[in-house]
Amino acid sequence: MHFWIPILALAALPASSLGGVPDETRSAAPGVAPPAASIESLAWLEGSWHGPGLGGDATEVYAAPEAGQITGHFTQTQKGKVAFYELIQIVPVGRSLAYRLRHFNADLTGWEDRTGKPESFPLVAMEKDAVHFDGLTMRRLGPNRIDVWVRIDGKAPREVLFSYTRTR
Repeated sequence: MHFWIPILALAALPASSLGGVPDETRSAAPGVAPPAASIESLAWLEGSWHGPGLGGDATEVYAAPEAGQITGHFTQTQKGKVAFYELIQIVPVGRSLAYRLRHFNADLTGWEDRTGKPESFPLVAMEKDAVHFDGLTMRRLGPNRIDVWVRIDGKAPREVLFSYTRTR
């Protein structure tokens, strides 16, 4: 049984509909085009990031922008064992960006194999030290610290914080 619950189920809801959930994540407004942005504007993500989140430890690693995209991977551990992985792309979509990922169990069986499509989070807003994708916010707190907020579904919708420190 997985403890992760699909994120996209809530992505279309306005943050205010989540009740007591903090407003760290944002949702794409229907009919509003995503803002223009370039891959290079997210070069600050490059590196390996580690910290607590989702009841365990998490690591995210992002490459420098290359060939028009940023690639990365995520590892979630619980009690010293891998719970799941993600393979990540931040890619141009028109004049904007999207954060796309696929999930894998510890044995590398894919979660999205039925659909054949990655989960995709379009860009909602860019700020000096934050990027807001639909249901996912990355906020730079300094050169070696970022907070990543992810909106998740379940019986009680909530936002989950991953508080990272750069390890390299």
